Amino acid sequence: MSFLTKFGLTRSRFTMLLMLALVASGFLLYVDFSKREAPEITIRTAIVEALYPGMPPIRVENLVAERVERKIREIAEVKEIRTVLTTGRMRTYVDLKDEVTNLEPIWQSLRDKMTDVSRDLPDGAYGPFVNTEFGEVSIASIAMTAEGFSYREMEETAKDLQRRLYTVDGISKAELFGVQEERIWLELDSRRLQAIGGQINVLIDDLQNQNVVLPAGEINAEGSSILLESTGDFKSVAEIENMLTRAQGSEDFVRLKDLVTVRRGYESPADAKVYYNGRPAVVVSVQMQPGYDIGDVGERLQETVQSFEDGLPIGYALNFATYQPEEVEKTVVGALSNVGQTFAVVLLVVLLFLGLRSGLVIASIVPFAIMFALLGMSVLDISLEQVSIAAVIISLGLLVDNGVVIVEDILTRVDAGARRRDAALEAGKQYAVPLLVSSLTTIFAFTPFFLIDGAKGEYAFSLGAVLALTLIGSWISAMYFLPLISAKFLKKRTEGPEGEAVEVDEVIPAYARFYEKLLSPMLRASALVIVAVYGLVFIMMQLFSTLPNEMFPESDRSEVLIYLDMPKSAHFEATEQIALAVTDWIADEAINPEVKDQIAYIGQGGPRFYLSLNPINPSPSKAFILVNGKTPEQSIEFAERAKRYFYENVPDARFTIKRLAMGASESGLVDIEISGPDHERLLTLGRGVEEIFAKVPGIMQNETDWGEKLVKMVIDVDQDKARRLGMSSQTLAQNLNAYFDGFEVSTYRDEDSTIPIMLRALEEDRDSLEDLLNIILPAGGNVVPLEQTAVLRPTLEYSQTWRKDQERTITVTGKSSLFTADHLYDYVKDDIAKLGITGDYKMKIGGEIEESQEIYGDLGAGLPFAGLLMVLAVMFQFNSLRRTAIIFMSVPLVLVGVPVGLMVLGQPISFFAMLGLISLAGIVINNSIVLVDQIDIERADKGLIDAITKAAGMRLRPILLTSITTVIGLVPLYLFGGPLWEPLAAVMMFGLAFASVLTLFFVPAAYFLLFRKEA
Repeated sequence: MSFLTKFGLTRSRFTMLLMLALVASGFLLYVDFSKREAPEITIRTAIVEALYPGMPPIRVENLVAERVERKIREIAEVKEIRTVLTTGRMRTYVDLKDEVTNLEPIWQSLRDKMTDVSRDLPDGAYGPFVNTEFGEVSIASIAMTAEGFSYREMEETAKDLQRRLYTVDGISKAELFGVQEERIWLELDSRRLQAIGGQINVLIDDLQNQNVVLPAGEINAEGSSILLESTGDFKSVAEIENMLTRAQGSEDFVRLKDLVTVRRGYESPADAKVYYNGRPAVVVSVQMQPGYDIGDVGERLQETVQSFEDGLPIGYALNFATYQPEEVEKTVVGALSNVGQTFAVVLLVVLLFLGLRSGLVIASIVPFAIMFALLGMSVLDISLEQVSIAAVIISLGLLVDNGVVIVEDILTRVDAGARRRDAALEAGKQYAVPLLVSSLTTIFAFTPFFLIDGAKGEYAFSLGAVLALTLIGSWISAMYFLPLISAKFLKKRTEGPEGEAVEVDEVIPAYARFYEKLLSPMLRASALVIVAVYGLVFIMMQLFSTLPNEMFPESDRSEVLIYLDMPKSAHFEATEQIALAVTDWIADEAINPEVKDQIAYIGQGGPRFYLSLNPINPSPSKAFILVNGKTPEQSIEFAERAKRYFYENVPDARFTIKRLAMGASESGLVDIEISGPDHERLLTLGRGVEEIFAKVPGIMQNETDWGEKLVKMVIDVDQDKARRLGMSSQTLAQNLNAYFDGFEVSTYRDEDSTIPIMLRALEEDRDSLEDLLNIILPAGGNVVPLEQTAVLRPTLEYSQTWRKDQERTITVTGKSSLFTADHLYDYVKDDIAKLGITGDYKMKIGGEIEESQEIYGDLGAGLPFAGLLMVLAVMFQFNSLRRTAIIFMSVPLVLVGVPVGLMVLGQPISFFAMLGLISLAGIVINNSIVLVDQIDIERADKGLIDAITKAAGMRLRPILLTSITTVIGLVPLYLFGGPLWEPLAAVMMFGLAFASVLTLFFVPAAYFLLFRKEA
């Protein structure tokens, strides 16, 4: 396989031109390369919603949710169904299996089945409605505030901005949040209702009959068709006020404004509102089309927004509440800075070991390999993001090894008397297969990354693929480019002209001679060496159980997330009042100088601005506040102060304060999921788990997803009395609903929209429970107070319940500031076991523990395939069971330094720490392959012990150089790469440092032990 070396030397000018073309194409690609903060992953979740106004959660469950879930379960690709039930509403999250890649046919099947279900739902139910855009991420949230302007005017301006944004190249969608729906309110005074109550139906009929736009036919006017239209359309609110209606018991007419108060306003209570820095706002959420550079799109977006703002009246202000391009730029620039620092460190180490000329030749492999990787990334559609760039950083130390081996061998041959061209050819012949196999075994170690399905696999694929591309580029460069460069620029280090033979021993470094002397006696005690090394491995493995486990750390971004939860019975206005009080405190610069700005979403969670952040479920009792700190460190200070303040000063609400999580679930969370048939039993068990969590030291989150029960006033109607008065339960319920919430009687057609005309009571008549029985209702042409036909009976009703996979399920979430998720569960599991969760009731552990088990299971499932591929590659090269056994016997050595490194640096076992462990296995196998191959070469003319010591001495410098460049090269990643990469860097630095030293003694001893009979 030395044809590349030969071709490169014989077609030298073509090869040089190709080098320049490769570097130039890499730079050209980088300019327009797609950049992201993290790998692009697919959210395999859709939302199905249905409404059944006024119905309690249990009835919504029985009459709507169960039918919807059964139909969803017919789709074979569905993995999990989660349903939240509240009064009058169900919301189902449909998660697809990880192996599903083509989502659209599945979503279309879901829409079709929901259309089928809609025909079977009871009267009064609406839906189901399917939302398949749940996973789309906003690259920017533009908050529009307007001092002195109404919500209506803000909405019109926001829609103008929305239209403008659709003209920006790279923007796929612009969505509005915080828009307040307009209403024309006809408000009845309860005292006036006593006089006109019997006329309400006449009033409604007159309103509906006048406010129409209908075709009135068509006439033929001398061959031209002219359409006729009859209209009584209201052109203004004043026209509605002045509409005439017949007075009760009289032939006279009265104007509508004499009977009701007519005003133009907004939906009340609101479904959701947005406040930016304490001011009412409308947010425009912007999404980007795939394949674009987010930095370029961000620049165009900013220019468009600035241009639009310049044309707005005084009082309008546009601010970016979230701006992903800035975060991506920080991440990419920081990661590329780490690449530069790592390359500088690697170059310095190589120069120190090999001198200026040899070091520069070897270091030239780095840009070539990286350019190869960029070309491959563009083909595989892999963006520049922190994972793909980290893969380059990890591979820098590895790819140098190929260059060291080739250049070292060429130098050794030239020093021994060979001509540079001949030395280059011979080096290519000797190392083409060993270096290819060693590179492939390192790549094959990452096989589990390519076999993981779903979001985790998409996340890991970037790292494995880029590392593979870089190593393949390194091998091609070592076989094709470096021999030519070496032949052109390397010089003989020994005395005499080129081609004159000298003793090679003269150029062996002193430290290599010392190592050979130390190794010789150990070979005679090879069995003892192997036992001692494996004993050390066993001892170190015991330390793993003492290490904390944290799959993904918190992000080091500056955002602070504040989740505000009121009691489930809280009215929207109460939630709004508390949220605004909180935002006022946050905005106080004297108290919180760390805060840059803030945005509050009341009743909803706003757009998904971070991939792993799921917006909260819509609820009038919830609010989400996003606080942007000035720096990550200051954000932590603010978060701690906010926790204390809310706990001490805002007892009406429960607050959860978090940072952004880098994984699918938050670090440290333990979810106890209990499923069973009976609501009361589930609620009792859930409260029992809450009580257990409450006793945990440092508990900072302890909540159930069901919430408390609500007080419900049941109106028991005396049917006999109601019939005598000309009323029914249905008309009574409709009248009460209209009285309190409003009843749509017609529609007002504005310029480009339609506004419902709603009839309801005045606010002072709607806010008193004591006066409920005194409400005057129309009955058979007259009016009667409610107390004549009904009595009130208070009951308790579930505020919110959940179902999971078609079973009622309550989830209790706990998190402690002192324990990891594993340690927290160990602390509470015995007490939970005493609750008696048996029989029809089942318990499951979720949160970080479940996620880690899934990830480790996925990695474990791919390891046999990785092992098989590596064995096949090694067997292909050596065609020997004993040599293959020696190489794979060295793999456990990676476990020696890992727990030491994690303990010394205070890092947990994480997902990326496991990636580092897999990388270590590939490096150790790489070193072992080249060492065993060198021993075989030396055995051609030497005895076994001499061959082993000579080969080990020759491979000492390349192994040390690879290890040192990798270890030191990872220091910038550990210091500046952020919390995601610190565990990986710690694992690789300490693991490789220990494993490399042990390999230098273990592999020779194992070789001698297995081949001693041939000595």
